[in-house]
Amino acid sequence: MRHLYVLIALMATLVTALMMALVTGTASAQTAPSPDQAKAKFAEMDLNHDDALSLDEWKAAGRRERGFKMIDADGDGKVTIAELLAARAKYGRGG
Repeated sequence: MRHLYVLIALMATLVTALMMALVTGTASAQTAPSPDQAKAKFAEMDLNHDDALSLDEWKAAGRRERGFKMIDADGDGKVTIAELLAARAKYGRGG
């Protein structure tokens, strides 16, 4: 049973690393973008300039839906810069 918990923890770590690579567009071995760089990328992705990313905007930037759902903390169907930076901090990518 203990091996199962270890396996689950390893899988969770892997999923987290993959999610953050999707979020930031960087490989985990690279240095994470600074918060200012993340904000600039966010602004570039925000096509309608409403200070939030819709799923369509997210996917148009080449991101996967799964990452969007993980970052959309309040489940309102939009990712704000605050949610993005919180996810970066939570998953160990700075912020």
